[in-house]
Amino acid sequence: MSSNQPGLPLKITIIGAGIAGLSSAIALADVNPDHQITVLEANPTLSEFGAGMQLFANSTRLLHKWGLTPSIEKVACSATHMSIRRWKDNTELVRNMNSPTSEWLYGWPQWQIYRPDLQQVLFKRVQELPNVSVLFGKSSESVDHETGTVRTVDGEVFETDLTVAADGIWSRTRRCLPVTRDVAPIPSTEHAYRAMIPRARMLSHPLTAPLISSPEAKSWVGPGLFILGYTVSSGEFYNLAIVVPRASEGTPLGSWNEPADVERMRALVSDWCEEAQALTSHVQKGECVAWTLGEIGPIPSYVSLSGRVALVGDAAHALLPHAAQGAGMAMEDAASLAEFVGSLLSKEDLPKVLSAWSRFRQARVEHLRDMSHGNASDMTLPDGEQQIARDIKWNAILDIQRVQLAELGLEKIREKVIRERPMPDPASKSTIEPGGRMWISGYDICEESREFYSEHLATDSAARL
Repeated sequence: MSSNQPGLPLKITIIGAGIAGLSSAIALADVNPDHQITVLEANPTLSEFGAGMQLFANSTRLLHKWGLTPSIEKVACSATHMSIRRWKDNTELVRNMNSPTSEWLYGWPQWQIYRPDLQQVLFKRVQELPNVSVLFGKSSESVDHETGTVRTVDGEVFETDLTVAADGIWSRTRRCLPVTRDVAPIPSTEHAYRAMIPRARMLSHPLTAPLISSPEAKSWVGPGLFILGYTVSSGEFYNLAIVVPRASEGTPLGSWNEPADVERMRALVSDWCEEAQALTSHVQKGECVAWTLGEIGPIPSYVSLSGRVALVGDAAHALLPHAAQGAGMAMEDAASLAEFVGSLLSKEDLPKVLSAWSRFRQARVEHLRDMSHGNASDMTLPDGEQQIARDIKWNAILDIQRVQLAELGLEKIREKVIRERPMPDPASKSTIEPGGRMWISGYDICEESREFYSEHLATDSAARL
Protein backbone atom coordinates (compact mmCIF):
# COMPACT_ATOMS: atom_id res chain seq x y z
CA MET A 1 0.00 0.00 0.00
CA SER A 2 1.60 3.26 -1.06
CA SER A 3 0.32 6.80 -1.35
CA ASN A 4 3.08 7.37 -3.92
CA GLN A 5 1.47 4.97 -6.37
CA PRO A 6 -2.20 5.92 -6.86
CA GLY A 7 -4.39 2.91 -7.43
CA LEU A 8 -7.59 2.51 -9.35
CA PRO A 9 -9.38 5.82 -10.11
CA LEU A 10 -12.96 5.80 -8.86
CA LYS A 11 -16.09 7.86 -9.28
CA ILE A 12 -16.94 8.88 -5.72
CA THR A 13 -19.98 10.68 -4.29
CA ILE A 14 -19.76 12.23 -0.83
CA ILE A 15 -22.96 13.16 1.00
CA GLY A 16 -22.45 16.16 3.26
CA ALA A 17 -20.08 19.14 3.26
CA GLY A 18 -19.37 19.24 6.96
CA ILE A 19 -16.00 18.46 8.48
CA ALA A 20 -16.28 14.73 7.75
CA GLY A 21 -17.40 15.22 4.15
CA LEU A 22 -14.89 17.92 3.21
CA SER A 23 -12.07 16.00 4.91
CA SER A 24 -13.05 12.90 2.95
CA ALA A 25 -12.91 14.82 -0.33
CA ILE A 26 -9.47 16.24 0.48
CA ALA A 27 -8.04 12.94 1.72
CA LEU A 28 -9.34 10.89 -1.22
CA ALA A 29 -8.04 13.45 -3.72
CA ASP A 30 -4.71 13.63 -1.90
CA VAL A 31 -4.15 9.87 -2.13
CA ASN A 32 -5.38 9.58 -5.71
CA PRO A 33 -5.75 12.76 -7.83
CA ASP A 34 -7.42 10.65 -10.53
CA HIS A 35 -10.55 10.02 -8.47
CA GLN A 36 -13.58 11.98 -9.69
CA ILE A 37 -15.29 13.26 -6.55
CA THR A 38 -18.66 14.98 -6.15
CA VAL A 39 -19.80 16.40 -2.81
CA LEU A 40 -23.56 16.81 -2.30
CA GLU A 41 -24.63 19.32 0.36
CA ALA A 42 -28.30 19.68 1.30
CA ASN A 43 -27.99 23.29 2.48
CA PRO A 44 -27.76 26.16 -0.02
CA THR A 45 -24.48 27.33 1.57
CA LEU A 46 -22.03 26.18 4.20
CA SER A 47 -23.40 26.36 7.71
CA GLU A 48 -22.12 29.30 9.75
CA PHE A 49 -23.22 27.80 13.06
CA GLY A 50 -21.11 25.93 15.53
CA ALA A 51 -18.91 26.26 18.55
CA GLY A 52 -15.30 26.13 19.54
CA MET A 53 -13.47 22.87 19.19
CA GLN A 54 -10.08 21.43 20.11
CA LEU A 55 -7.82 19.77 17.57
CA PHE A 56 -5.11 17.54 18.94
CA ALA A 57 -2.00 16.18 17.25
CA ASN A 58 -3.77 13.21 15.66
CA SER A 59 -5.85 15.78 13.74
CA THR A 60 -3.31 18.55 13.16
CA ARG A 61 -0.85 16.12 11.53
CA LEU A 62 -3.57 15.43 8.95
CA LEU A 63 -4.30 19.10 8.36
CA HIS A 64 -0.59 19.61 7.79
CA LYS A 65 -0.47 16.67 5.39
CA TRP A 66 -3.29 18.28 3.42
CA GLY A 67 -1.36 21.56 3.20
CA LEU A 68 -3.63 23.50 5.54
CA THR A 69 -1.31 24.56 8.37
CA PRO A 70 -0.80 28.16 7.11
CA SER A 71 -4.56 28.69 6.71
CA ILE A 72 -5.37 27.17 10.09
CA GLU A 73 -2.76 29.27 11.89
CA LYS A 74 -4.52 32.45 10.70
CA VAL A 75 -7.74 31.62 12.55
CA ALA A 76 -6.80 29.17 15.32
CA CYS A 77 -5.41 29.69 18.81
CA SER A 78 -2.93 27.54 20.67
CA ALA A 79 -3.02 27.17 24.46
CA THR A 80 0.04 26.25 26.48
CA HIS A 81 -2.17 24.07 28.67
CA MET A 82 -5.64 23.36 29.95
CA SER A 83 -5.90 24.30 33.61
CA ILE A 84 -8.52 22.16 35.38
CA ARG A 85 -9.83 23.79 38.55
CA ARG A 86 -12.11 23.12 41.48
CA TRP A 87 -15.60 24.59 41.18
CA LYS A 88 -15.89 26.32 44.54
CA ASP A 89 -12.53 28.00 45.19
CA ASN A 90 -10.83 27.97 41.77
CA THR A 91 -7.98 25.80 43.08
CA GLU A 92 -5.94 24.29 40.27
CA LEU A 93 -6.14 20.48 40.31
CA VAL A 94 -4.17 19.45 37.23
CA ARG A 95 -2.92 20.65 33.87
CA ASN A 96 -3.21 19.07 30.46
CA MET A 97 -0.09 20.29 28.68
CA ASN A 98 -0.77 21.37 25.10
CA SER A 99 1.70 23.52 23.16
CA PRO A 100 4.65 23.29 22.80
CA THR A 101 4.47 20.00 24.74
CA SER A 102 2.23 18.56 22.04
CA GLU A 103 4.92 19.18 19.43
CA TRP A 104 7.61 17.70 21.66
CA LEU A 105 5.68 14.53 22.41
CA TYR A 106 3.63 13.93 19.29
CA GLY A 107 5.32 16.02 16.60
CA TRP A 108 2.33 18.28 15.93
CA PRO A 109 0.59 21.19 17.68
CA GLN A 110 -2.71 21.45 19.51
CA TRP A 111 -5.16 24.11 18.28
CA GLN A 112 -8.45 25.62 19.37
CA ILE A 113 -10.67 26.73 16.52
CA TYR A 114 -14.17 27.94 15.77
CA ARG A 115 -15.98 25.18 13.86
CA PRO A 116 -17.12 27.44 10.97
CA ASP A 117 -13.52 28.66 10.59
CA LEU A 118 -12.31 25.09 10.18
CA GLN A 119 -15.11 24.29 7.75
CA GLN A 120 -14.20 27.33 5.64
CA VAL A 121 -10.52 26.33 5.54
CA LEU A 122 -11.45 22.83 4.40
CA PHE A 123 -13.89 24.17 1.81
CA LYS A 124 -11.34 26.54 0.30
CA ARG A 125 -8.95 23.62 -0.08
CA VAL A 126 -11.65 21.56 -1.77
CA GLN A 127 -12.28 24.41 -4.21
CA GLU A 128 -8.63 24.22 -5.28
CA LEU A 129 -8.86 20.53 -6.19
CA PRO A 130 -9.54 20.02 -9.92
CA ASN A 131 -11.06 16.58 -9.41
CA VAL A 132 -13.59 17.64 -6.75
CA SER A 133 -16.87 19.49 -7.24
CA VAL A 134 -19.35 20.62 -4.57
CA LEU A 135 -23.05 20.88 -5.35
CA PHE A 136 -25.20 22.83 -2.87
CA GLY A 137 -28.93 22.38 -2.41
CA LYS A 138 -28.65 18.66 -3.15
CA SER A 139 -30.40 16.67 -0.43
CA SER A 140 -30.07 12.92 -0.79
CA GLU A 141 -33.32 10.99 -0.63
CA SER A 142 -31.96 7.45 -0.87
CA VAL A 143 -28.79 5.45 -1.45
CA ASP A 144 -28.76 2.01 -3.07
CA HIS A 145 -26.69 -0.13 -0.70
CA GLU A 146 -25.74 -2.55 -3.48
CA THR A 147 -24.62 -0.06 -6.15
CA GLY A 148 -23.98 3.12 -4.16
CA THR A 149 -26.29 5.09 -6.49
CA VAL A 150 -27.58 8.27 -4.85
CA ARG A 151 -31.01 9.76 -5.58
CA THR A 152 -31.66 13.32 -4.48
CA VAL A 153 -34.91 14.87 -3.36
CA ASP A 154 -35.13 16.86 -6.58
CA GLY A 155 -34.92 13.66 -8.65
CA GLU A 156 -31.29 13.71 -9.77
CA VAL A 157 -29.40 10.40 -9.87
CA PHE A 158 -25.68 10.04 -9.15
CA GLU A 159 -24.20 6.75 -10.26
CA THR A 160 -20.97 6.07 -8.46
CA ASP A 161 -18.35 3.47 -7.61
CA LEU A 162 -18.32 4.50 -3.96
CA THR A 163 -20.62 6.65 -1.84
CA VAL A 164 -19.20 8.16 1.34
CA ALA A 165 -21.97 9.15 3.74
CA ALA A 166 -20.98 12.08 5.92
CA ASP A 167 -24.54 13.16 6.62
CA GLY A 168 -24.39 13.40 10.39
CA ILE A 169 -26.01 11.86 13.42
CA TRP A 170 -29.42 11.65 11.69
CA SER A 171 -27.86 10.08 8.58
CA ARG A 172 -30.44 9.15 5.96
CA THR A 173 -27.84 6.96 4.29
CA ARG A 174 -27.38 4.86 7.42
CA ARG A 175 -31.08 3.99 7.25
CA CYS A 176 -30.60 2.77 3.67
CA LEU A 177 -28.18 0.03 4.71
CA PRO A 178 -29.81 -3.24 5.86
CA VAL A 179 -27.29 -3.74 8.65
CA THR A 180 -27.95 -0.28 10.18
CA ARG A 181 -31.53 0.35 9.08
CA ASP A 182 -32.89 0.34 12.62
CA VAL A 183 -30.01 2.25 14.22
CA ALA A 184 -31.16 5.52 15.76
CA PRO A 185 -29.32 8.22 17.71
CA ILE A 186 -29.29 7.70 21.46
CA PRO A 187 -30.16 10.87 23.40
CA SER A 188 -27.73 11.46 26.22
CA THR A 189 -28.73 12.31 29.75
CA GLU A 190 -26.52 15.39 29.28
CA HIS A 191 -26.84 18.67 27.51
CA ALA A 192 -24.59 21.69 27.07
CA TYR A 193 -25.12 25.42 27.25
CA ARG A 194 -22.86 27.22 24.80
CA ALA A 195 -21.96 30.82 24.00
CA MET A 196 -19.33 32.78 22.09
CA ILE A 197 -18.25 35.84 24.10
CA PRO A 198 -16.70 38.76 22.14
CA ARG A 199 -13.22 39.89 23.10
CA ALA A 200 -14.30 43.43 24.03
CA ARG A 201 -16.80 42.09 26.55
CA MET A 202 -14.21 39.79 28.10
CA LEU A 203 -11.79 42.72 28.49
CA SER A 204 -14.44 44.79 30.31
CA HIS A 205 -14.21 42.74 33.53
CA PRO A 206 -11.06 42.34 35.67
CA LEU A 207 -11.69 38.62 36.24
CA THR A 208 -12.31 37.70 32.60
CA ALA A 209 -9.86 40.05 30.87
CA PRO A 210 -6.91 37.73 31.66
CA LEU A 211 -8.81 34.75 30.22
CA ILE A 212 -9.09 36.19 26.71
CA SER A 213 -5.42 37.24 26.73
CA SER A 214 -3.96 34.22 28.49
CA PRO A 215 -2.21 31.37 26.66
CA GLU A 216 -4.07 28.87 28.83
CA ALA A 217 -7.47 27.27 28.47
CA LYS A 218 -9.55 26.55 31.58
CA SER A 219 -12.03 24.07 32.90
CA TRP A 220 -13.89 24.08 36.19
CA VAL A 221 -15.18 20.77 37.54
CA GLY A 222 -17.84 20.32 40.16
CA PRO A 223 -20.82 18.31 41.37
CA GLY A 224 -23.10 17.57 38.46
CA LEU A 225 -21.54 19.79 35.79
CA PHE A 226 -18.33 21.21 34.37
CA ILE A 227 -17.32 24.35 32.50
CA LEU A 228 -14.93 24.65 29.59
CA GLY A 229 -13.51 27.89 28.20
CA TYR A 230 -10.87 28.91 25.67
CA THR A 231 -10.14 31.46 22.96
CA VAL A 232 -10.91 30.94 19.28
CA SER A 233 -10.91 32.99 16.05
CA SER A 234 -7.42 34.46 16.63
CA GLY A 235 -8.47 35.60 20.09
CA GLU A 236 -11.59 37.51 18.99
CA PHE A 237 -14.00 35.23 20.87
CA TYR A 238 -14.02 33.18 24.05
CA ASN A 239 -15.78 29.84 23.67
CA LEU A 240 -17.83 28.93 26.76
CA ALA A 241 -19.51 25.59 27.33
CA ILE A 242 -21.31 24.35 30.45
CA VAL A 243 -22.05 20.63 30.35
CA VAL A 244 -24.92 19.52 32.55
CA PRO A 245 -25.41 15.77 33.11
CA ARG A 246 -29.16 15.80 32.80
CA ALA A 247 -31.43 15.98 29.81
CA SER A 248 -32.51 19.37 28.51
CA GLU A 249 -36.15 20.31 28.17
CA GLY A 250 -37.49 20.83 24.68
CA THR A 251 -34.13 20.76 22.89
CA PRO A 252 -34.15 18.22 20.06
CA LEU A 253 -31.24 15.83 19.72
CA GLY A 254 -28.76 16.97 17.11
CA SER A 255 -29.70 20.65 17.28
CA TRP A 256 -26.59 22.73 17.86
CA ASN A 257 -28.15 26.14 18.30
CA GLU A 258 -31.48 25.82 20.09
CA PRO A 259 -32.22 29.09 21.96
CA ALA A 260 -31.70 28.64 25.69
CA ASP A 261 -32.60 30.54 28.85
CA VAL A 262 -29.53 32.54 29.86
CA GLU A 263 -30.86 33.09 33.39
CA ARG A 264 -31.25 29.35 33.91
CA MET A 265 -27.67 28.87 32.68
CA ARG A 266 -26.35 31.51 35.11
CA ALA A 267 -28.28 29.97 37.99
CA LEU A 268 -26.38 26.71 37.53
CA VAL A 269 -23.14 28.38 38.66
CA SER A 270 -24.56 30.92 41.11
CA ASP A 271 -22.57 29.38 43.98
CA TRP A 272 -19.43 28.64 41.95
CA CYS A 273 -16.18 30.64 42.03
CA GLU A 274 -16.16 34.30 40.95
CA GLU A 275 -14.43 33.57 37.63
CA ALA A 276 -17.16 31.16 36.56
CA GLN A 277 -19.90 33.58 37.54
CA ALA A 278 -18.17 36.46 35.74
CA LEU A 279 -17.97 34.43 32.55
CA THR A 280 -21.67 33.62 32.52
CA SER A 281 -22.53 37.27 33.25
CA HIS A 282 -21.08 38.17 29.83
CA VAL A 283 -23.58 36.02 27.97
CA GLN A 284 -26.47 38.22 26.90
CA LYS A 285 -30.05 37.32 26.16
CA GLY A 286 -30.33 35.62 22.79
CA GLU A 287 -26.69 34.48 22.78
CA CYS A 288 -27.05 31.34 24.88
CA VAL A 289 -27.86 28.14 23.02
CA ALA A 290 -28.48 24.57 24.16
CA TRP A 291 -27.15 21.41 22.61
CA THR A 292 -28.65 18.05 23.58
CA LEU A 293 -25.85 15.54 23.43
CA GLY A 294 -26.31 12.21 21.76
CA GLU A 295 -24.39 9.37 20.17
CA ILE A 296 -24.61 6.53 17.71
CA GLY A 297 -23.77 3.41 19.65
CA PRO A 298 -21.60 0.58 18.33
CA ILE A 299 -22.99 -0.67 15.01
CA PRO A 300 -22.24 -3.92 13.12
CA SER A 301 -20.35 -2.22 10.30
CA TYR A 302 -19.54 1.19 8.82
CA VAL A 303 -19.95 -0.17 5.28
CA SER A 304 -22.48 -1.97 3.08
CA LEU A 305 -21.93 -5.61 2.19
CA SER A 306 -21.28 -4.55 -1.40
CA GLY A 307 -18.49 -2.21 -0.32
CA ARG A 308 -20.16 0.56 -2.32
CA VAL A 309 -21.26 2.65 0.68
CA ALA A 310 -19.17 3.80 3.65
CA LEU A 311 -20.30 5.79 6.71
CA VAL A 312 -17.91 8.33 8.21
CA GLY A 313 -17.98 10.77 11.12
CA ASP A 314 -21.19 11.14 13.10
CA ALA A 315 -23.11 9.05 10.56
CA ALA A 316 -21.04 6.08 11.70
CA HIS A 317 -20.22 6.79 15.31
CA ALA A 318 -21.41 10.06 16.83
CA LEU A 319 -19.54 10.32 20.14
CA LEU A 320 -20.12 12.32 23.29
CA PRO A 321 -17.67 15.26 23.23
CA HIS A 322 -15.84 14.60 26.49
CA ALA A 323 -12.66 13.36 24.81
CA ALA A 324 -12.74 16.26 22.31
CA GLN A 325 -12.36 13.84 19.42
CA GLY A 326 -15.52 14.20 17.34
CA ALA A 327 -13.75 16.12 14.58
CA GLY A 328 -10.60 14.09 15.16
CA MET A 329 -12.34 10.79 14.51
CA ALA A 330 -14.08 12.22 11.42
CA MET A 331 -10.74 13.33 9.97
CA GLU A 332 -9.16 10.00 10.86
CA ASP A 333 -12.05 8.22 9.11
CA ALA A 334 -11.41 10.29 6.00
CA ALA A 335 -7.66 9.79 5.93
CA SER A 336 -7.90 6.07 6.65
CA LEU A 337 -10.63 5.43 4.10
CA ALA A 338 -8.53 7.23 1.49
CA GLU A 339 -5.54 4.99 2.24
CA PHE A 340 -7.59 1.79 1.94
CA VAL A 341 -9.44 2.90 -1.20
CA GLY A 342 -6.20 4.18 -2.68
CA SER A 343 -4.86 0.63 -2.72
CA LEU A 344 -7.58 -0.82 -4.91
CA LEU A 345 -6.53 -2.66 -8.04
CA SER A 346 -10.06 -3.74 -8.95
CA LYS A 347 -13.57 -2.67 -8.03
CA GLU A 348 -14.19 -6.32 -7.21
CA ASP A 349 -12.00 -5.78 -4.13
CA LEU A 350 -14.30 -3.10 -2.65
CA PRO A 351 -16.31 -5.45 -0.37
CA LYS A 352 -13.20 -7.02 1.11
CA VAL A 353 -11.18 -3.80 1.44
CA LEU A 354 -14.02 -1.72 2.85
CA SER A 355 -14.98 -4.45 5.32
CA ALA A 356 -11.39 -4.53 6.58
CA TRP A 357 -11.40 -0.73 6.86
CA SER A 358 -14.56 -0.87 8.98
CA ARG A 359 -13.05 -3.39 11.42
CA PHE A 360 -9.90 -1.32 11.65
CA ARG A 361 -11.73 1.92 12.46
CA GLN A 362 -14.30 0.43 14.81
CA ALA A 363 -11.66 -0.82 17.24
CA ARG A 364 -10.20 2.65 17.80
CA VAL A 365 -13.49 4.53 17.78
CA GLU A 366 -15.05 2.27 20.40
CA HIS A 367 -12.14 2.75 22.74
CA LEU A 368 -12.47 6.53 22.27
CA ARG A 369 -16.10 6.11 23.26
CA ASP A 370 -15.04 4.48 26.54
CA MET A 371 -12.56 7.28 27.21
CA SER A 372 -15.19 9.92 26.58
CA HIS A 373 -17.57 8.31 29.08
CA GLY A 374 -14.73 7.99 31.59
CA ASN A 375 -13.87 11.67 31.31
CA ALA A 376 -17.50 12.70 31.83
CA SER A 377 -17.64 10.76 35.08
CA ASP A 378 -14.38 12.22 36.39
CA MET A 379 -15.38 15.80 35.60
CA THR A 380 -18.74 15.78 37.39
CA LEU A 381 -18.10 13.86 40.61
CA PRO A 382 -19.99 15.06 43.67
CA ASP A 383 -17.85 16.18 46.58
CA GLY A 384 -16.87 13.13 48.59
CA GLU A 385 -14.52 10.16 48.65
CA GLN A 386 -14.33 9.64 44.89
CA GLN A 387 -13.75 13.33 44.28
CA ILE A 388 -10.98 13.42 46.89
CA ALA A 389 -9.29 10.38 45.33
CA ARG A 390 -9.53 12.00 41.89
CA ASP A 391 -8.03 15.24 43.16
CA ILE A 392 -5.15 13.42 44.84
CA LYS A 393 -4.36 11.60 41.58
CA TRP A 394 -4.55 14.81 39.56
CA ASN A 395 -2.54 16.79 42.12
CA ALA A 396 0.27 14.26 41.88
CA ILE A 397 0.54 14.93 38.15
CA LEU A 398 0.47 18.69 38.77
CA ASP A 399 3.15 18.48 41.47
CA ILE A 400 5.51 16.69 39.07
CA GLN A 401 4.91 19.36 36.44
CA ARG A 402 5.64 22.20 38.88
CA VAL A 403 8.79 20.60 40.27
CA GLN A 404 10.15 19.96 36.80
CA LEU A 405 9.55 23.55 35.70
CA ALA A 406 11.17 24.96 38.85
CA GLU A 407 14.22 22.68 38.77
CA LEU A 408 14.86 22.20 35.08
CA GLY A 409 13.60 25.18 33.12
CA LEU A 410 11.81 25.01 29.79
CA GLU A 411 14.62 23.70 27.57
CA LYS A 412 15.63 20.90 29.91
CA ILE A 413 11.99 20.00 30.41
CA ARG A 414 11.75 19.61 26.65
CA GLU A 415 14.71 17.22 26.67
CA LYS A 416 13.23 15.27 29.59
CA VAL A 417 9.77 15.08 28.01
CA ILE A 418 11.20 13.71 24.78
CA ARG A 419 13.53 11.30 26.58
CA GLU A 420 10.77 9.98 28.86
CA ARG A 421 8.00 9.95 26.27
CA PRO A 422 5.21 7.72 27.66
CA MET A 423 4.07 4.62 25.86
CA PRO A 424 0.53 4.66 24.44
CA ASP A 425 -1.84 3.03 26.91
CA PRO A 426 -4.78 1.50 25.04
CA ALA A 427 -6.30 0.43 28.35
CA SER A 428 -6.52 4.00 29.68
CA LYS A 429 -9.97 5.45 30.21
CA SER A 430 -8.71 9.01 30.68
CA THR A 431 -7.35 11.72 28.40
CA ILE A 432 -5.59 13.29 31.38
CA GLU A 433 -3.30 10.36 32.09
CA PRO A 434 -0.10 10.55 29.97
CA GLY A 435 -0.53 7.09 28.44
CA GLY A 436 -4.08 7.86 27.40
CA ARG A 437 -3.09 11.16 25.81
CA MET A 438 -0.26 9.46 23.94
CA TRP A 439 -2.65 6.81 22.64
CA ILE A 440 -4.86 9.54 21.19
CA SER A 441 -2.48 12.28 20.09
CA GLY A 442 0.55 10.19 19.18
CA TYR A 443 -1.47 8.19 16.67
CA ASP A 444 -0.60 8.44 12.97
CA ILE A 445 -3.74 7.23 11.20
CA CYS A 446 -2.11 7.04 7.76
CA GLU A 447 0.80 4.94 8.97
CA GLU A 448 -1.45 2.70 11.05
CA SER A 449 -3.79 2.23 8.07
CA ARG A 450 -0.93 1.16 5.85
CA GLU A 451 0.36 -1.27 8.45
CA PHE A 452 -3.09 -2.82 8.93
CA TYR A 453 -3.59 -3.10 5.18
CA SER A 454 -0.18 -4.65 4.72
CA GLU A 455 -0.88 -7.25 7.42
CA HIS A 456 -4.43 -8.16 6.43
CA LEU A 457 -4.87 -7.39 2.73
CA ALA A 458 -1.55 -6.93 0.92
CA THR A 459 -1.06 -10.66 0.27
CA ASP A 460 -4.43 -10.93 -1.45
CA SER A 461 -3.68 -7.87 -3.59
CA ALA A 462 -0.31 -9.25 -4.64
CA ALA A 463 -1.89 -12.55 -5.63
CA ARG A 464 -4.09 -10.71 -8.13
CA LEU A 465 -1.09 -9.28 -10.01
